[in-house]
Amino acid sequence: MVEQSMMERISTGIPGLDRVLQGGLPVGSVFIVQGSPGVGKTVMANQICFRHASGGGRSVYVTLLAESHDRLLKHLSPMEFYQSEHVPSSIYYVSCFDKLMRDGLPGVLEFLVSEAKSRKASLLVLDGLFVLEETARSACEFRKFINDLAMLANLLGCTVLLLTNSARQSSNPEYTMVDGWIELAARCKDTRSYRTLTVHKVRGSDFIAGQHMFTISKAGLTVLPRFESVLAGTSWSDAGTGRLGTGVDDLDRMLDGGLPCGSATLMLGPTGIGKTTLGLHFISQCTPSEPGLIFGFYENAARLKRRAQNYGIDLDGLMASGAVEMIWRPPTENLLDQLGYELLDRVRQRKVARLFVDGVDAFAHSVIFQERLPSFLTALTGTLRDEGVTTVYSMELPFLMGGEHHISLGSISAVAENIVLLRYVEQQSQMRRTLTLVKVRESGFDRSIREYSITDRGIRMGGTISGAAPASAAIDTASPNIL
Repeated sequence: MVEQSMMERISTGIPGLDRVLQGGLPVGSVFIVQGSPGVGKTVMANQICFRHASGGGRSVYVTLLAESHDRLLKHLSPMEFYQSEHVPSSIYYVSCFDKLMRDGLPGVLEFLVSEAKSRKASLLVLDGLFVLEETARSACEFRKFINDLAMLANLLGCTVLLLTNSARQSSNPEYTMVDGWIELAARCKDTRSYRTLTVHKVRGSDFIAGQHMFTISKAGLTVLPRFESVLAGTSWSDAGTGRLGTGVDDLDRMLDGGLPCGSATLMLGPTGIGKTTLGLHFISQCTPSEPGLIFGFYENAARLKRRAQNYGIDLDGLMASGAVEMIWRPPTENLLDQLGYELLDRVRQRKVARLFVDGVDAFAHSVIFQERLPSFLTALTGTLRDEGVTTVYSMELPFLMGGEHHISLGSISAVAENIVLLRYVEQQSQMRRTLTLVKVRESGFDRSIREYSITDRGIRMGGTISGAAPASAAIDTASPNIL
């Protein structure tokens, strides 16, 4: 295999795609871009052309379709990557349909070479490969066209993209003759639709295999490489032996000094028990020099500020000073990888020391394939540890009251080094809140069941409470179930 560092590349300019391709499109290569109508092939190819033009490159965009170039450019003009000054000086649009009808595939090949040379193009797009396939007098003629084009592209040092609607299989000869093959697809699971990009082949180069989600917006395509695949090489080192306070002194004493630095803590409990309140106490200890981030799904900034104020926490002031930032993403149709990258980017940009993820179960609601969740959470938690972040996750349990309940945490318990269980118990006709430490990473801790209350000064710990079931009996951390 050719060493990737020695292979000259063209950047696609598409966020995430160069990462999947391990650097971009190899110069002089021929790629088939396959996908059904409307999936995004034309947007993708034009986005690459405009990125190439902004770097000083020249492109020729050849169509074999009925759509006029004026119509095509009208559809592209609202896109953020579109810059009219590049047309036609750096990006030249031309139709080859008439040439195909007159001279067949040999005429098209001659036309492509002539245009690439005369325009001094280093990028050539042929939109409508399936038209050539349908027009060819034989399968042999079609394969010869692909082979000749690949040879000429290499000689000219011109990278070629062949866009096709054809749903031909990988066993078809043309896929063995080209240097690369990218497939775009629109899929549906239950009532939810999504788009995927799969790189099947890049000759002489490694790439991130498998399906990757992508989105289309006014910015164009954004590819979301599978989070756990990109972070597979993370070292996941130990963050050290220090402690961070929770903002509740009595809880810090139960924890033998606070939460271990760089660790991940899971707070479990039913609705209304105080998970978010405890998370706000943890984040209230942030400073501009050791900033924090709230990544929430269920309560926006305005509601959290009001809640914090009720407990004597000046969240508004913390945010105004830069000590705390909040990102709120309603738990609707989010994409798992998009959430992961956004979270990690903000952590790195702000050098976050404390992170509170309010509603980790929203990750489970965002994942389309549930089997991905364990590796995603492992990659996220390991990377956060590498970044020196101490993380607190909240997670809602389905039951309201204490008693005999079986809680299956499965994979998430493996990444949560500390587990705090919050429960309601009923004693003497009163409902009480209790807190129990289930586990703490490599540390001794107070295993008692403690009562606590939420006051206008925040959380106040009380004494031990009798008659409640032991927390260790309520939680099954070995279950294969997820969330």
